Parts: sequence; C-alpha cells; structure tokens
Amino acid sequence: MAPSIPSAKLTLSCPLFAADFDPRNPGFLLVAGGGGEGRSGVGNKIVLLDSSKRHTLSPVVDIDLSRDEDSVTSLAAALPTEDSVIALAGINSSVEEQKRDNNQHLRSFRIDYPPRRALSGADQVVESSEDGSSAAPTLGKTTPLSRASLFRTAKGSKTSDTYQRLLRLSPWKSGAQSPRVAAIATGLAATGEIVFFSATTTPGQSEVIGRIRLGSGEEAEDIDIIELDDETGTFRFAYSNGVDVFVGQVAAETRSNAAPDVQCIYTTPVPEKGPRTRPKFRALRFLSPTSLLLLQNSPDRKGCELMILDLRSALVPNPGEKKLQQQQRKTTEKASIIRRKKLRKTIKIGLGLDICLLGSGSDDPVNQQQQQQAIIAVSGSDQSIELLTLEFNPLSSRGGYGPLRHYTTFPDVHPFSMTKICFAPFHSPLHPVSAATPPQYVRLASVSMGNTVVVHTLPLSPCPPASRNPRYVLSMPEESEIWTNFSSGFAALLSILVVCFVLQAFTEIRGAMPPYLGATEWLPPHIRDAVARPYYPPPSPHPPSPLPPADLSTLFPESLVVTGAPSNSPICASSTPSPIPVLAPGKPSFISCDPATNLLLVDSTPADSVSSYRRWRDVQKADRARWTRGLTEACYGPLSESDLESESASDDDSVPTGVFFGDLCPTNPASDLS
Repeated sequence: MAPSIPSAKLTLSCPLFAADFDPRNPGFLLVAGGGGEGRSGVGNKIVLLDSSKRHTLSPVVDIDLSRDEDSVTSLAAALPTEDSVIALAGINSSVEEQKRDNNQHLRSFRIDYPPRRALSGADQVVESSEDGSSAAPTLGKTTPLSRASLFRTAKGSKTSDTYQRLLRLSPWKSGAQSPRVAAIATGLAATGEIVFFSATTTPGQSEVIGRIRLGSGEEAEDIDIIELDDETGTFRFAYSNGVDVFVGQVAAETRSNAAPDVQCIYTTPVPEKGPRTRPKFRALRFLSPTSLLLLQNSPDRKGCELMILDLRSALVPNPGEKKLQQQQRKTTEKASIIRRKKLRKTIKIGLGLDICLLGSGSDDPVNQQQQQQAIIAVSGSDQSIELLTLEFNPLSSRGGYGPLRHYTTFPDVHPFSMTKICFAPFHSPLHPVSAATPPQYVRLASVSMGNTVVVHTLPLSPCPPASRNPRYVLSMPEESEIWTNFSSGFAALLSILVVCFVLQAFTEIRGAMPPYLGATEWLPPHIRDAVARPYYPPPSPHPPSPLPPADLSTLFPESLVVTGAPSNSPICASSTPSPIPVLAPGKPSFISCDPATNLLLVDSTPADSVSSYRRWRDVQKADRARWTRGLTEACYGPLSESDLESESASDDDSVPTGVFFGDLCPTNPASDLS
C-alpha cells in the first residue's frame, strides 16, 4: 500500500494550460494560461510558484500578459541558472496581426528569482531571515526577451485558428556541452508542421535545425526528444499522429530548414473483430534512446492503456550498409511491443502522460549501475491521476523492463479537466550518502481548466537501504521476473506431485492400485477396517500355444469347446495352462495325476498301460465331482460332465479314442470339494 502522499493546492485567476518545473531548481514551478484575446475579466499570465514546501504553494513571480493576444498554450523552462530561468512560451499574436501573416507565436522571458531565496541541496528551497525566522518572499522580476514566428503558414491560409500546441525540450543536463534542442508543433492548422530549433535565450529563424511538414489535416499528438551523444550534439526525436509512430535524428549544431530523415517504426493495426476504428495514441515519452512509452486511447471512450515499444529491431545500426539498403530496411522493420498495461476502467480517456527517471546507484558496476526505476503519471478524464512504477534491469528479458506496476491513484485532483501534468527532474544526491543527506522527494504538478494547480510530493527510498551508494525508488522493486516465473513453475510442479501422491495413496487404500506406497498401513486400525479394501491383481493372460489349436467349433457344439480357467481360481492365476486341449477329435486324451505338480495332467499318450485308464462312464459317481474340480484347478476347465462324455468312444478298447481317466492325485491342493 502506498504511503500517505502530501499535496499542495492553489487556485489562480485564470484557466491553466501549461506547466513546467525548473530543471535545475525543482522547487520552482512555472504555470501559465489565460482567457485569450478580448475576454473581459480573465487575463493571460505566467506565474512562477514556490513549490518547495509540501503543503503550500506560493506565487513568486506573476507575469500579466497582454489581453489583446491569445492565452499561453505551451510552456517550458529552457535555460536555468542559480538565480534565473529562461522560459519559452507559445502565445499567438492578435487576430489582426495574424491576418497580416505576422503570428509571433514563440516567446521567451527571463524570470529572475527573488534574491532572498537560497537553494539548499538539489531538491529544496529554503527561505529564512537573518534571525532564523521565516520571511515574506521578495518578488522577482521578469524581462521579455524575444518574439519569433517559426511556423510556415500555407499559402493562401489566413486562418487565426493555428496555434503552438506543443513545446517540448530535450532533458536538461548539468555541464552539458551541447545546447538543448526544442520542438514545437502546430494545432488546428490546415497542414500540420513540426519545427526543431536550438533552445537559446532568443530563439528565431537562425536557430532552426529542421522542419517536418505533415499531411493535410494531420497533427502531431505528442513529441519527445532524447540525447544520443553529448559530444556531437545528436538527438533522437519521436512523434505520433495518433495512428503511426515516427522517429528521426537531428543535430544541435546543424542549421537547416530541410526535413530530417523520418522513419515510421509502428502503426496501430486495424482491429480484426468489431468496429474497424483504430485506437489513437495520445502521448509518448522516451524511457531510453531505444525504448518508448506510449499512452493509447481505445475508440468510443472505452478506456486506455500504456505500452512500451522496443525500437532496437527498427534502429539496428550498420555503417557498412548502403543508403538504399538502409531505406529498404527502414520500411520493412518495425518496433515491437514488449510491455502493455490496461488502466482502470473508470479512466475513459487518458489525457496526459509524463515520466521521471530516478537514476541508478553504483554498488555493482555490472548490475546495480544500470538498474533504475521510472515513475509514470497518467491523467484521466475522471480528474484522477494514476501513478505506476517501471523497473529496468539490463539482465532481464523484454528489453530489460519489468511489468508496469500500479502504485497509487489520486482521485478527484481537480474540479475540471486536467490540461497538463509534469514531473520535476530528480537529481540524485552525491555519493556516498551519509546521515546528513536529506530525504529525497519527487514533485508532480498538474493544472486544470478550473484555475487550479496541485503539486504532490512523492517520498523516495534508498535501495538497498543500507548502501552508501544507493539508487532511489518510489516503491521497493519486487523479485525479478525470471525468479518469479521459476518459483511459479516450481510451485505448480510441486502441486501436481502432491495431487499425484494423494491420488496414488487413495487408490491403494481403496484397492484399485498395487500397494507401492503402502498407504493402507498408514491408517489407524479402526479407519483401515472401515475404508480399506484389499487389492486383487488381474489374471495373467494365457501364453500362445506352440501347436496349432484344433478348430473345435466346427466339429463340436459350442458347449464342448474348452474355455479358460475362472479368474477367481487361485491355482490358475499362478499356474501355466497346458497347451494340449482336453477334447481332440480322433485322438485319445489321457488324464492322470502329475506327481511333479500334484495336479491333473492331460496328455495324448498314457503314462502307464491303457488298461489302467477308465472311460468317464466307468468312473464312480462319487469321484466325478473330484475329477471335474481337479481339471478346473489344473486350468483345463471349467468342464461339465457332458464335456467329458466321449461320444466318439467305441466299445472296442483296442482302438482307444476319446477321454480316459487314470488315478486322482492323492493330495489335492483344493481338496475341499464339498
């Protein structure tokens, strides 16, 4: 369960559309908005807020803008210093100026921080007076620096609806050699456009490093930039038109109006079932130069989901390839989805997305150095914010990224729809940490159409807790997915073995299986007598006869054909039946006692003289039952007296045919013939 997360809320005098933290001093937050041109009572403004206190937001600088121009639609803190920040903003000129093709939509301001505010560490703003008591803030000042028009309006287009919808900068790095790269994109334009430029103090046409002209009626839903090489100033960008995802590269030192090479790495497929309407991408953020996080909305307000794209399959570098081969490869290879997560059903539409990378520790230069956690925030149409965590481990599968795990939900953050959410960049404290190292936090800001701004302060924890060179996480990482899969598989196998063991024991107790385990002996005597059953093995099958059997069914009635011994005969179950039939047409059968087995034996030749044998009619009636039972126990039965009557026997004993009986065994194993 997530801990209690403090928050601060402030209501300003105008609807807010943009927000950004100072990347160097995360205790300062820029917000902007307004009522637009010609709306009485609602002005346009940019406000610098002190967000260093967890439960309080206080204005530091309040910039009132002209009411003859449009409201602020996009905002970014570009060039921070210890005592000031350069803010870039998207503000349309007046309608009259736009009709004269003079829409200076890109503005820059220098905002000086109050001189009495000092920074303590990298993540806290401290305000104090000389005697140690809290002092009232001293307001800073603002200096407008430049206005520029970077979009190229289509010929014959005099519409005033086009505005600077998106403004995105590459991540800020302390001591970076190359300048930051910025990208702006149009909104409500007849033909969409994306412009890349170097984020200088006064950006203008001379700082443009690339342009992308979109199709008619096509707009960039979102755009992001990440640095590839600080020495060469190479950056990778990604943008989406809602259905397709594109990537490309620009260089900060290049000055060109040409379009950079753009590659479509992913296209949303058309659903195979149901309506043929495709989901739309709403926002995207780089997790690394080779992985991209996207927020996608389902058609008809049926929810949204997050997905992670692995770009490596589409961006495999091969310097030896010819340019034509590279182009052919780019058109065939696409990025792959390695993770996806459906968000809560109450979020019908995802509105905004931002991430915060928490960095890595340095205990283990192989494993720990590259492990890090990312915090993901998604604003929804139900005025809630969903927080998730994403763990990265280079030794894991699926590009190193674990599953997207829900952390907490902030319900009803604003009274009206949110227009922007953003994280403050996190800067890890110097290693090794000590007892003097302060607790670490990450701030999440959100603004809305209802004039409100809310900042949540998320507490971080060191991981591992006892390490002096830890990485910081919002939630402690769970066990690796490989170990989870192994333990789950082992538990499933163990469950199967237990079920098989119990089933074997049960069948042994009930007499259905041989007693391999001896489970019957485990039971107490009174339970054993009540539920246990003895096991009876099945009868052994008769081996095939080495002599071809006579086809008695064609010569005798079916009742005269000798059948096998009964299955409940204890002797037949353990003895080998004789292959010689009792009844054979045209040949005599002599039955006598076999002294080796003490059982009756049927043979085609007499053991003694023929005169010592008798026909069935000469056997005394008292002995006939013993003969029949003895033949059955010797596996020559079961037989009836009619079977033993020799119809083919003649009165002339000189020609012996039929069945002849000798002497009974003196001791019969089954002598109880009653």
